[in-house]
Amino acid sequence: MWKAALLVVAVVVAGHFAVRYLRTNPLAPVIEGGELVVETNEHIVHFAFDGAFEGTYLVAHAESTDYGDLPTNARLELIGFGAARQYLGAHPDHTTYGSVSERQLDNLSSPLGVIAANRVAYGDLQVLIDRFESRAGSRGEWLCATLSGDAVGVSSATSSFRGSDATSLFKSRIGGQRVLLATRVRLQDCTSD
Repeated sequence: MWKAALLVVAVVVAGHFAVRYLRTNPLAPVIEGGELVVETNEHIVHFAFDGAFEGTYLVAHAESTDYGDLPTNARLELIGFGAARQYLGAHPDHTTYGSVSERQLDNLSSPLGVIAANRVAYGDLQVLIDRFESRAGSRGEWLCATLSGDAVGVSSATSSFRGSDATSLFKSRIGGQRVLLATRVRLQDCTSD
């Protein structure tokens, strides 16, 4: 009996490490000539580095963008931790997903495209998306994330097949959204100090 319990524990631990450390980023970002280069399904997108980025945010929305033509792994809607604390302090009944209307969150949140820089960051980003979906679906408590890495901006883009310039296409797709090359993604409950 104890051997079966030990086997179950070993499988759970191995599964955690496989999810966190062995998932491969389908975008496979690389740094070439001082720029970040990402290949989507149909385009090669170059990003210029805009400086260091770090902050803690309430996650209002999270979705994977891995298999589309966006040069990001995820799109997040985030509320700065300071603004989130003020809002939650003023509205103590709004501590779970679904307790606030989407319109209220839209007024507080801003979008962030995220590209995972390494396997650990990619695994943690997938955990963030999974945990958000689980909590949002069950009206669970707000989820917060601390993100760190480098802010990047589209500098050029070309079609993988035709070689034609697609820079303006990607600048308009990204729009006013910030993009982060994330080296670290850490999750926590927003209600904890």
